Amino acid sequence: MADTARVEIRVDRDSCVGSGACALFEPEFFDQSEDDGLVVPRVREAGPEALPALRRAASRCPARAIALVPSGGQGSAGWDRAD
Repeated sequence: MADTARVEIRVDRDSCVGSGACALFEPEFFDQSEDDGLVVPRVREAGPEALPALRRAASRCPARAIALVPSGGQGSAGWDRAD
């Protein structure tokens, strides 16, 4: 059976420095606020097919303000690890 677990996208706006790397490289999932330039997630959850892109965005964040958490507690192995 295929892993159908979803991943929750969490951002820590208090840690965000507004570099825009997440929005630049993964605009499907991240944007920047026009008010303060900080990260704004476009979605709260995504399917496993989005995991490589989300990991890239999280790994490019200089403030490490993006966290990936398995939804529902299934398929947690490697969800928060950047490639």
